[in-house]
Amino acid sequence: DFEISRRTQVGVFTLEGLLKNASINLESQQSERLLLGEVDNFHRCRRVISKLRTLLGESEQIGEESSCDELANEQTKRIPPFTLILDDPAGNSFIENPNAPLPDPNMSLEKYFRTPTQDMIVGLQPSRDATEVGTIDDSI
Repeated sequence: DFEISRRTQVGVFTLEGLLKNASINLESQQSERLLLGEVDNFHRCRRVISKLRTLLGESEQIGEESSCDELANEQTKRIPPFTLILDDPAGNSFIENPNAPLPDPNMSLEKYFRTPTQDMIVGLQPSRDATEVGTIDDSI
């Protein structure tokens, strides 16, 4: 499991861009993790970076000296299936359906009511229930 904080994502991204940025940001702190002696954290991050690169269809072994055959084989490798859970209380996200107007068999959509805390985060007034209770409590 890998979670990206909402505070780190500002702007418009493709899924590839989101995964690429996560990989780059995690990798940029790797030397600092080692300097601080966070060896376990370093290895956990390295595994996540490797998985992100796999999802992006990248390989850590391929460099500038790779042959054309190696590059072609790498590009035709199948990207393993994965699950993306996009929780967007503001409803600003868009995922393109390649099968439109038919439903996408690989995607499920779950609509839900925002919690009072989520309302506040997206800049909305708290619900009447939350106002009557006098507190923002998501357990109501």
